Amino acid sequence: MTFDGVHHSTASLSKDVPVVLFNGFSKVDLLPGWRLGYVVFNDPLGKLDEIKEGMMRQLRLRISANNPCQMAVIEALEGPKDHLEVTNRKLRERRDYAVKRINSIPGLSTATPRGAFYIFPKIESKHWKSDNDFVLDVLKNAHVLLVPGSGFCPDNGSMHFRAVFLPPVETLAKAFDSIEDYMNKVA
Repeated sequence: MTFDGVHHSTASLSKDVPVVLFNGFSKVDLLPGWRLGYVVFNDPLGKLDEIKEGMMRQLRLRISANNPCQMAVIEALEGPKDHLEVTNRKLRERRDYAVKRINSIPGLSTATPRGAFYIFPKIESKHWKSDNDFVLDVLKNAHVLLVPGSGFCPDNGSMHFRAVFLPPVETLAKAFDSIEDYMNKVA
């Protein structure tokens, strides 16, 4: 699910370098939490044959999704897709709103996400020693739940947090108002 431009799979761009592509249905096909995905091997020269066979052995151990998940994915793949365009439009509006609001709050900044429904702002205020402290402080004082960025990568995620922009703009507005009020008091 992308908002700006077209997504190109790495596997589709590779001509002579083997690529193993892992993907899932949670985001694009709106099956969050189902944890159902797939693997594609683009290996024109057969360099990954042993790895592929090792994965197939593991799969033969009866590692598979339950039947309702499998049936839902068939419908997602073969059924109508018109709802995805509506969802994408709503998420783009919410993304744009989230970016505008975060960049207007003192001590925070963010880049514009180009896909999915997460945002990864930077904590620029020196009031907090860590992103974990920031997230706990915001939860306790602004009553908004965020996720520490260092949990995704200790180096690059440090002093960042992750948030979703799935809720309607009205709900996002309440959350950002609360964060902004709190940040104006402490940052």
